[in-house]
Amino acid sequence: MDFFGKLGETITETGKDVSQKVTDLTEITKLKMEIRSKEDSVRRQFTEIGKQYYELHKDEAEPLFEEISLINENLRRIEELRGEVAERKGKKICPSCGASNDGDASFCNKCGAKCESACEEDVYAEETVEDVTVNLQKDTVETEDTES
Repeated sequence: MDFFGKLGETITETGKDVSQKVTDLTEITKLKMEIRSKEDSVRRQFTEIGKQYYELHKDEAEPLFEEISLINENLRRIEELRGEVAERKGKKICPSCGASNDGDASFCNKCGAKCESACEEDVYAEETVEDVTVNLQKDTVETEDTES
């Protein structure tokens, strides 16, 4: 009987240890998830601060940071590329609001402004600079989420 009594006590103690470890693991996981959530929030806030700073200083002749000039160049190139995509799809971009229209449209479906030929070199993007910045920010957050 002594053997079975000790065996029962050992099984009971082991069960308690396993239960405690599962509880600890669950709590650790919850804490790590909260840490991740707070880190993501801080990252978004940093991004928002940067976006606001950019909006305040984007038109300066000599910006304080070289990155502002790089952002401006990249946004201009994005606009050019979006125009090329629209052109290849047989669409044209409204010079007033940036909406995509059929290639044969004389006026914008969204704002009613006169639409120029899709072959012009001065084609505007479908989105504003602010929209592109927001989309880039979303892409960055989604990329970070998938990397984890």
